[in-house]
Amino acid sequence: MASLLLCRRHAAHPSAAAVAAASTRLLRAFSALPEVDPSSSPAATSTPAAAASAARASVLDLQLAVRAETDPARIHSLVASALSGHDFPRLHTSRQLFSLAASRLTRLRRPDLAASLLHQLLASAPPSPGLLARALSLFPGPDDALRAFSSSPSAARSDVSLSALLSALLRAGRLDDLKSTFASAESSLGVAPARASHNVLLHALVKNSEIAAAQKLLDEMANKKVKHRPAPDIISYNTVLAGYSVQDDEEGFEKLLKEINAKKLEPNVVTYNCRIQWFAKRGETVKGEELLDVMESKEVAPNYLTYNALVQGYCKEGNVGPAMRVFKRMKVMKRREGRSDLGVSAHSQTYVVLFRSLVENEKLDDALWICKSCFAMKAAPPFEAVKGLVEGLVKGGKSEEARDVIAKMDLLVKGDAKLAWGKVVGELSLGEGAPSSNP
Repeated sequence: MASLLLCRRHAAHPSAAAVAAASTRLLRAFSALPEVDPSSSPAATSTPAAAASAARASVLDLQLAVRAETDPARIHSLVASALSGHDFPRLHTSRQLFSLAASRLTRLRRPDLAASLLHQLLASAPPSPGLLARALSLFPGPDDALRAFSSSPSAARSDVSLSALLSALLRAGRLDDLKSTFASAESSLGVAPARASHNVLLHALVKNSEIAAAQKLLDEMANKKVKHRPAPDIISYNTVLAGYSVQDDEEGFEKLLKEINAKKLEPNVVTYNCRIQWFAKRGETVKGEELLDVMESKEVAPNYLTYNALVQGYCKEGNVGPAMRVFKRMKVMKRREGRSDLGVSAHSQTYVVLFRSLVENEKLDDALWICKSCFAMKAAPPFEAVKGLVEGLVKGGKSEEARDVIAKMDLLVKGDAKLAWGKVVGELSLGEGAPSSNP
């Protein structure tokens, strides 16, 4: 859609030849070749650090092959062969690999192969609650996850893995099954739900707009009125707090905040985000920005939701100056200490809302800067906002900048959106020499 910001920051795909070579090399490595005496191998004399480095490189090669392969059977064969071999020690600890393989197989419409691979993963390693929980989170359907949990050894069953099973049911929208599984977990699955599983149930109740039931459960946890209820943590309170925010229940929201303070629970980024969003919805975004200062003083790192709420709140109030200030503040934080992995990257919706507001308020220099930032990310901003920017630039005597914007949009817009963009360009009047879009 022309109104969406389409970010294209994926890594370049390898060539077909590279894919074929990697896949063939890996398949040969896991095929039935004659065994070699490991003591005669140069690798046997390598240091542990060198061996670990080689193992990581092999896993990266495998991820490359899985990412590029389009045949689901070959994806399954690559990873299954690696699991059954000895060249990949502790392969089961590679979360990224199995997340990638399961998602690729599911997108290629082979959820059966994804489930098969995850079952093999569980069978290939010593049972543990963490491994079972990771696998349950990747199964393509909750029934597969339930079968895997039911057939798992008792050593792998815990509140952690039970919460993963409940989360699988929640993602599938099967709230009744989630509630019944929670209620019968101890008798039928041998696991008594503890805090993690209670938090999933709280999330399910809030998602289903059962805020009264969620508050009742939270009270039982907090006041220990029911013996088997665990004590709540900040996650428990955040879940219900977010529910009150969605329902715009000011009394419930403020009461729960006071309870968090009374119990001396340490607020985390989710707590602050709930409060910032609450202020932004009420046209009091400046109070939300004050909370950003509090977060920094308490060394609570903000995330994209923090900045998105502030930018959108200011834009909704028509205060594009403060919105740009918050946006630039986020950019400065990202560059702090010279590390690109620190700080926060703006969400695409942040760019969309800010760009539109800047154009509407005729802050064209800032709008042009945001537009160029989108171009640098290989992203096409909303068409109508770009049209307003171009018209404003022309009106301000900056026709060259306007033509440059159109030219870059012509390069970025692809597929069906090309025709819609061509219509936008056709409505513009730039004088002679203006580039034309070719649908």
